Amino acid sequence: MRIDLLGAVAVRYDDGAAATPSAPKRRALLAALAVRLGRLTPTEQLIELVWDGSPPPTARAALQGHIAELRRLLDGRLELATRGAGYLLAGDPDQVDALRFERLCREAGLLLPDPAAPAAARAAARAAADPVAAAPPAGSEPDPALPLLRAALDLWRGPALTDCGSALLRERTAPRLTDLRLRALDRLADGLRRRGRGAELIAELTEAVPAHPTHEQLAVHLLACLDQAGRGAEALEWYDRVAAQLPAAPGPALRAARDRLARTPSPVPGGAVAYADDASSPRTATPSGARAAVAPPRHLTPAQLPRANRRFVGRTGELDHLDGAIAAGRENRPILVTGPAGVGKTSLVQHWAHRVAHRFPDGQLYADLRGFDETEPREAAEVLACFLAALGVAESAMPSTLEDRSRRYRALLSGRRLLVVLDNARSYEQLSPLLPDPPADDAAPDGGPVTVITSRSRLGDLLVQEGAAPLSLDVLTPAEALELLARVLDPARVAAEPQAAAELAERCDRLPLALRLAAARLATRPGWALRDLVTEISDEQARLASLSCAGRGSLGVAATLNLTCRALPAAAVQLFTLLGLHPGAVIDAHTAAVLADVPPVEVRGVLAQLDAAHLIEETAPGLFARHDLVRLYGAQLAAELTCDERLAAMDRMIDHYLAATAAACAGLNTHSVLPTGTPAAAGTAMSAGTPAPAGSAASAVASPSTITSPSTASLPPLATPGQAVDWFRREERAVRGVVLCAEHYERSAAAWQLAHQAGVLYYNANHGRPEWRSTAEAGLRAARACADPAALVRMHADLAVVLIDQREFRAASDHLDQAIALADELGDPVLRHQCRTRLANGLVRAGRQASAIPLMTDIVDRARELTDDRLLAQALNNLANALVIAGTPELALPHADEAVRILTARPEDPKLPLAAHTRAEVLHALGRHNAALAAARHALALGRAQGNLRIESQAHALLATLLHALSRTAEALAEERLADTLPPDAG
Repeated sequence: MRIDLLGAVAVRYDDGAAATPSAPKRRALLAALAVRLGRLTPTEQLIELVWDGSPPPTARAALQGHIAELRRLLDGRLELATRGAGYLLAGDPDQVDALRFERLCREAGLLLPDPAAPAAARAAARAAADPVAAAPPAGSEPDPALPLLRAALDLWRGPALTDCGSALLRERTAPRLTDLRLRALDRLADGLRRRGRGAELIAELTEAVPAHPTHEQLAVHLLACLDQAGRGAEALEWYDRVAAQLPAAPGPALRAARDRLARTPSPVPGGAVAYADDASSPRTATPSGARAAVAPPRHLTPAQLPRANRRFVGRTGELDHLDGAIAAGRENRPILVTGPAGVGKTSLVQHWAHRVAHRFPDGQLYADLRGFDETEPREAAEVLACFLAALGVAESAMPSTLEDRSRRYRALLSGRRLLVVLDNARSYEQLSPLLPDPPADDAAPDGGPVTVITSRSRLGDLLVQEGAAPLSLDVLTPAEALELLARVLDPARVAAEPQAAAELAERCDRLPLALRLAAARLATRPGWALRDLVTEISDEQARLASLSCAGRGSLGVAATLNLTCRALPAAAVQLFTLLGLHPGAVIDAHTAAVLADVPPVEVRGVLAQLDAAHLIEETAPGLFARHDLVRLYGAQLAAELTCDERLAAMDRMIDHYLAATAAACAGLNTHSVLPTGTPAAAGTAMSAGTPAPAGSAASAVASPSTITSPSTASLPPLATPGQAVDWFRREERAVRGVVLCAEHYERSAAAWQLAHQAGVLYYNANHGRPEWRSTAEAGLRAARACADPAALVRMHADLAVVLIDQREFRAASDHLDQAIALADELGDPVLRHQCRTRLANGLVRAGRQASAIPLMTDIVDRARELTDDRLLAQALNNLANALVIAGTPELALPHADEAVRILTARPEDPKLPLAAHTRAEVLHALGRHNAALAAARHALALGRAQGNLRIESQAHALLATLLHALSRTAEALAEERLADTLPPDAG
């Protein structure tokens, strides 16, 4: 860890991460303690410095709070101790750049005067300690001071204690450091000039001279260095510029330097002989005419980019995109890089900026706008002051108003090839004064500045007003995530547990911030395996706490998301909090409106605000996705709602999903009664469901009177089978979660009803059986809590369907026996019929056709007694399937024909495509291939008309089999391709 004071105050960790306190008073406290590292600072002195001499009555208590926060930030790497009536920061002085700078200067022979001494005494000490005469003579002999001075000056990143939060501290500390910096530069320039290496310092001197116009010796060095580099004409122009800024006539040393330039040709650039201040020093002559080729005057060349991240990985496509954006032409539109918190926007842009810095010969400017920080964003006026100083504007010439600073800034940037990085922007209003003018019509294609902006917000105003070129940053690819883990942690540890590493990356959402935090946690626990951390963060309640770093302020996933939320309007934060109750990965606008208890049209604007902040992402119109870590953070916020707020929102969500699943079942034309069919052959699905007759117990389950339905305006379109299936596939995780929520909050009736209706959708969407099973088990628990026999019949039967599908026949039989017994007690023949049908299905799936066929024959007979054609058609279809499986298709055909005949009278019935397909399978089993071909095409047409993807897939597969049997290979292959185009779970 190190503390930077020579520039903006910052705390930097060994891995390059920064965790600078954003609160100004906390920065002031850190700086005040750091400059006195190892020495006790009295509390009263700290209070005076932190509050700029005007402390409030509560300052002492507030100081203790700031001390506690700094201790967390320092994380034990530097000890912040209480000693009597003050505080002491202990550590290696080299951990503070200002103290390291002073040490290097001391070792280079520069005397450090007592900071408490009067200014005159300090000046005398300087003159006595390091006059020019004390420097080594000209020549090539080594000077051990030069590398020390070079290292010392390299520590500076800007004016000392920039943004330290205390004008008083800056006034007391910065002048001494700045004075020592100028002396070091003076001494280094003298040493390099004497060795003919003055050109090495031109960039630094052209930055220092305008900032310190009365320090004439620096100007003398600049003129000499330019002359050594063969830029004498430019040196003369610099003399005129410096002389104009001096309050009096130039001194003798500066005039002498001008006179030497006027009477002597400049040396050839790179000449070996040095240039000294006295006229007797040797010089190297240049050929006549050399001055004619001297380059025109150059501006200052700022180089403000932060240190590049050594552990940057991947992002090849994004880097190419940025390269393309600056090569696209001379429009020089701003480039806007957006993405969620922690996704790596800053790392990407800084890495790219270092990679292309050579393409910007006029320099690079950088500012962290702190748009999403613990304190307010940086003012544009403050940023402009820093930029103008870097561009050579002296403090005495600094414009006072924002408008004047912006105007001066734009003028200085005009026509210059500068790269400007504006990091972490909050809004277009903050950015607008910092944007350069568009290039003139006659400007060179690559002659102007390029501005790159990063933000968590999509900044729509910037896109509209400035035509910014957007780049949206997503999480890392799986391969990039593993590479980052290996680079931050240890390649050997990652390679030793590839599966655990992959799971860890996914648990971290492949978010760079989360991955770095996870790797840091493992790095400090060398005895842990990667699997140990995967196990820890598999607990959703503990995941966010595990993905944080104690002592680093806001360095953590939850803390970073909190800063994003703080920038949002109250209505957006409230909606985001309510969305934390939603258990799904995808939320539609209808559900969001229900949670917020407002019409959908009112919630869309608030959803757009959350989308703009990258807390959610609109993946399709009206559909919003969240990363798991964002969902978990939202759940944390939701847990802080009052009990009444939380329960009211949960009730609205449960009722919404009851109504939505009922509407989806209606869209399938299956109401809420589960399917009860049997497969005709291996790979063939069970038949579709049968609605209960009006007035039966089964129909009462899903009658509208039992569901508190939201307004139909709050429901998505669910009128067709395709809409219903698509909706459920998207919402399955949420439906399952809401069933568990309803059970948890003891809304038992709603829980089992929702589980029962979901069963229809699980079957028709052919969704995962483990998820269906857990939902049915929760529904059965809720039915038991209700002590409702009809509910128990349905949930026992529902669970049996899943168990049969998972080939757990004994368990399925137990549930069906219980369901049949309860149905007999209720005296409901329809329920009994369905339970017996499922029992027969189980026997068929278990290969016990000899027992199943007599039972199914009896079920057909009982169905005729019920006088319900749909139940009869279903029973006939099931019997036909069983007979085909048993190898007696000749007995199956009459039953299949009768089922199709009954259902043809009801062309909208969802069981008609299945019955038609069963008949085609029977004909195929009989070897009547042409007849089977026609029947399969008929089933395909019926399935397509109803949006039944299951039948479409099965029909294409059957057609391919039949066409192969008829030696029509090309057509068969075409059918196979059509089957492959359907969703993989459609069949």
